[in-house]
Amino acid sequence: MSMLYVLAKGATKLAGCTPSPLRHRLGKIAGIICYWVWRSKRLMTLRNMAQVTGRPVGAAQVACLAQASWANYGRYVADFMAFPHQSLVDFAEHLIDLTADGRATQWRDYFQLARKAGHGVIIATAHFGNWDMAGAFIARHAPLFAVAETFSDRRLNALVQGQREERGIAIIPMERSAWRILRVLQQNEIVALVVDRPVAPNEGVAVNFFGRTTYVPSGPAMLAIKSGAALLPGYVWYGEKQRWYGRFFAPIFPRACTRQEQVQEAQRLTQYIYDCLEVMVREWPTQWYMFRPFWPQQVEAGQR
Repeated sequence: MSMLYVLAKGATKLAGCTPSPLRHRLGKIAGIICYWVWRSKRLMTLRNMAQVTGRPVGAAQVACLAQASWANYGRYVADFMAFPHQSLVDFAEHLIDLTADGRATQWRDYFQLARKAGHGVIIATAHFGNWDMAGAFIARHAPLFAVAETFSDRRLNALVQGQREERGIAIIPMERSAWRILRVLQQNEIVALVVDRPVAPNEGVAVNFFGRTTYVPSGPAMLAIKSGAALLPGYVWYGEKQRWYGRFFAPIFPRACTRQEQVQEAQRLTQYIYDCLEVMVREWPTQWYMFRPFWPQQVEAGQR
């Protein structure tokens, strides 16, 4: 057995019997330690937060937000270790729905609107808040499939994905997942994707994000185009005193288009996803866990 698997197995058992306030405190401390020890990731987080806030990398506010992001990520990891033991009833009681925007009064309105078309739903979320608790919550109301990376260690992969499956989240391995996703969408089911993955310019579609061009996968949008599925941006994140917040944005539906028009349509859909993510990150920057270069210029800066 690998050391990583042994540590993860032990941490899962320990987290399950640790009160959430203590678990969160320990997770935050671990996240802050990683922030200071892992220099390359610290610098990249600072650059991302500088872009988000529009301030210089050396600004005190940027440093404060960057460290808080790692602290929140530590809390998320600690919660994932305790995932099998967390109460969804307690979660629902402490969840504050911020979906209301004049067109929808609660998350169910947009959720039902997205499913009404009958072509499936792609929930587009990000490395933001706690996407696993969001998935477990949605899975209580409808069958949910989530696309996840496969760990090279089989035991570790079985442990991590097994915890998600125990909460009703069916896992689709990311490798060669397109055809499986399309089959699920054809049955008007729901697929959740973590979409904030920067790629090289020749591998993705261009979007404007916080005033600069970056490149991200067109996969979610192309899946929507091929299936007719609605794209539904949604997030769950941490509040104070054990509270949770949740928000769906209005679903966006793919337009009928020719093969030649698909690239343009994919760009329209993807831009909408990132417009919604920008709203979330602008309001709650410390809930976004982005510790890799997200804009092409940052890659160049890191190589100097």
